[in-house]
Amino acid sequence: MILAAMNENLGDIDQAMPWMDIEDPLSPQVTRYLHDVDRYGKGGLAYHWTVMYSGNFAGLIAFDNTSTLIVGHWNLGYWIRRTSQRMGLANRSIDAVLNWIGRGGFTSVEMAVSSENIAGVRTVESVIRRWNGHLLEEQVEAEVGGELVLHDCWLIPRLPLGGSQ
Repeated sequence: MILAAMNENLGDIDQAMPWMDIEDPLSPQVTRYLHDVDRYGKGGLAYHWTVMYSGNFAGLIAFDNTSTLIVGHWNLGYWIRRTSQRMGLANRSIDAVLNWIGRGGFTSVEMAVSSENIAGVRTVESVIRRWNGHLLEEQVEAEVGGELVLHDCWLIPRLPLGGSQ
């Protein structure tokens, strides 16, 4: 399911999963990703879910405790496959996982997006408004298409905040 969705638009993969190399075969990379998700999940360092819509695979959403965090406890990332975009799935999925992680006690969440990813920026800005977050002054570099690209970072501080508005 994941591979079929990725093959709909490989350009989206560079933005959402910059660690993948779309020039190399995807299958072994996805296998490594799933192995890492399992290993880091067992260690409490990552939480990953599939996004489903009408019984079909629509994308991925995850919390990771990464080395690129500026001040947050978790990095929140997501990817919605091309044929499932523009249906509000990213916002609904993000709200669901923020509600979930907020139940575990006080924590803060960062989201990083390249300013060139207009749809991603709009999604994050919408999330930040609902969850009382803010843009950070610092940026992080992430490899996109083999090049380092600066990403703007937003912080949702100290969940739970009484849920989204």
